Amino acid sequence: MLSVRINSAGYNESEKILNNISFDAESGKLILIGGHSGSGKTTLLFAITGVLTSLLKGWADGKVIYRSTDILKLDEPLSFSGKIFGFVLQDPDRQLLMPTPFDEVMFTLENFGFEESEAKKKTENLLETFGLKKKMFEHVENLSGGEKRRLSLASAIAHDPPIIIFDEPTASLDPWGINDVRNFIASEIRMGKSIIVVEHKVKYFIDMASELIVLGKNSDTTYFKDITISPEFLEKLDSLGVDSYPVSETKKKKDENRREKILEMRGVECWYDESDYILRNIDLDLRRGEVVALVGPNGSGKTTLLKTIAGFHKKYSGEIKIYAERKNVKPFYVPQVPDYLFIKNTLKEELEFLSKKTGKRKDELIALLDFYESRKNSSPYTLSLGQRRWLSAVIAWSYEPSIVLFDEPTVGLDKFMLFDFFSNVIKLKEKGTSFLISTHDPRVLSEIADRAYATYNGSIKEVDPIDEAKKLETISGVSHGA
Repeated sequence: MLSVRINSAGYNESEKILNNISFDAESGKLILIGGHSGSGKTTLLFAITGVLTSLLKGWADGKVIYRSTDILKLDEPLSFSGKIFGFVLQDPDRQLLMPTPFDEVMFTLENFGFEESEAKKKTENLLETFGLKKKMFEHVENLSGGEKRRLSLASAIAHDPPIIIFDEPTASLDPWGINDVRNFIASEIRMGKSIIVVEHKVKYFIDMASELIVLGKNSDTTYFKDITISPEFLEKLDSLGVDSYPVSETKKKKDENRREKILEMRGVECWYDESDYILRNIDLDLRRGEVVALVGPNGSGKTTLLKTIAGFHKKYSGEIKIYAERKNVKPFYVPQVPDYLFIKNTLKEELEFLSKKTGKRKDELIALLDFYESRKNSSPYTLSLGQRRWLSAVIAWSYEPSIVLFDEPTVGLDKFMLFDFFSNVIKLKEKGTSFLISTHDPRVLSEIADRAYATYNGSIKEVDPIDEAKKLETISGVSHGA
């Protein structure tokens, strides 16, 4: 059993992020942790594993005990915690080190002393388990976000640790991948492993959890034990800003106004290697002031399609036409990795630069970031994933482009940030901005999408947003009742 008693913790002495958090992670049990973006969920995981006090030079007061060893009192905690924990980070791009999936898993196993022949066999088995065997020698940079997530999972658990920690495991995963993670966790629980999951979308794991811990914005922590899923329980979670409900029919106004086209694709085909086409014969339309969702399995070409429209992917044929009245005709692409849009050393400098480039007043930009005052002197790269994701969206909106291409924009957003994101998209849509959003998030489909396209096996077809949202959640394991 892992016994966690964190009195307080932070990254510097003047900044306390965690306050009085305690739980026991028992064998064969799952501890589920939710809460606001920036409430300290990832910091808690860093404190537990010793990463906070060693690699990140932070501090933690309390005890983290595994089999009589207090990790917080060790001079070199990582040498101990590395053996007992499998840690799947929030952002796979910050976890993956080697050029190919095969190299990544082999590197982990060889570091733990596995013989080469045994490590090779185990690597191939793990990559097959996580659907990556066909891409084991593909360069990691050519993998989709969801495929990188699968690889980070395979690498983290390769040495068969007794405790597995997941930080936002559903981020960027398609519903098939989410279902695979659920099944994997269920299997590990049956084998007696201790599981700790940090997740904004707790609905994917609430039925498996023995305890739910919700971290609040002001260091308030709410504990739920002996969980019974009921309308009252879900309503309580909803009041805490935790996303626990499955998607449902919404009252969003259907846009019957067939506005003029702003983007038209006809017969587009995309490839990296001409012997292996990613997309074939793609026809897609986007109209002025319209939100269109793009869904499909990991690796089906959604990101490639967005990059092609944005002009970053050059290996394509066919016709792409953009019609725009505004000055900013070129589509603004917001990548899956929000860090790619940051160029300054602090959040304050980032907004000052953005203000000069776009002509937006700085106070207008600050008003869009409720975490600005507490993090203005921090590097934008040290913000939580949800905060970095939100900042990347603000950067895009500030340039007022005719078309915004979002790649998984809701990953890492808590419920409040999510609906603020939806609200801003709707406001801009009403002013004529068009959005093409690649997503695995059923809430995008049910709440803001006017239309949707699904990619599969290199082709694309138009689908009903609500039907597709329910289909995605059903595949991932979320029940919609009778």
